[in-house]
Amino acid sequence: MALALIYACGDSNSNKTTETSGTTTEATTGTEAPKTVEFTINAVGNTMADMGYDTKEIKVKAGSSVKVNLTNQGTDASMLHNIVFVKQGTEKEVATEGINLKDQNYFNPQNVNVIAGSAVAAPGATVTVEFTAPAEAGTYAYICTYPGHWMKMQGIFIVE
Repeated sequence: MALALIYACGDSNSNKTTETSGTTTEATTGTEAPKTVEFTINAVGNTMADMGYDTKEIKVKAGSSVKVNLTNQGTDASMLHNIVFVKQGTEKEVATEGINLKDQNYFNPQNVNVIAGSAVAAPGATVTVEFTAPAEAGTYAYICTYPGHWMKMQGIFIVE
């Protein structure tokens, strides 16, 4: 026997919960803003040998609103970093294309393999990138496209 319960209270912008046979799903109506998933990732290290991201993997739900704050914890003036989200397997192509794109933060935002990217953060600075996660679940990547950095500065972006 299936049990169906529909519950709504408040105005027409309320959340509605439907329960059928013990399964609950929530649907949002009206003009509520989607919740944003926020992460802080630190770029660490002061040499090519020790640079990297302190977070190697982040997970989000497909289609969610994502906000990433990249803080450059380096102190050496030559350690500039960004964070660029790309389709997995395209890291080298995106980074190589960006080598001469200083005025575009070292990546081409029009490249079909680029999901989103940040400005370049100088040592001690924080930059923020906000975007919508891909609608398709899968494994993506994030890299620093500052020349010569992508091979050491990588992480996994999992969309569930």
